[in-house]
Amino acid sequence: MAWWNRWVPFRTEGGSRADEIDRLQAHFKENGLKSKITLEGSSLKRLHVRSKDEERAKELAAAFDAEHS
Repeated sequence: MAWWNRWVPFRTEGGSRADEIDRLQAHFKENGLKSKITLEGSSLKRLHVRSKDEERAKELAAAFDAEHS
């Protein structure tokens, strides 16, 4: 895989907040940003974005957090 398509960890949540990862991924998808989720152990979810999209992901996540806080 080429370096510009490398996936980087973006956010990790566990416990009752793990569902937030799914909602954030849906928000990314609605806005045309590709992401993937991996499971860490039995209770942690980690959201990954492509390294070239990391800045856009930060902007979208800030808007998502402001809307859902």
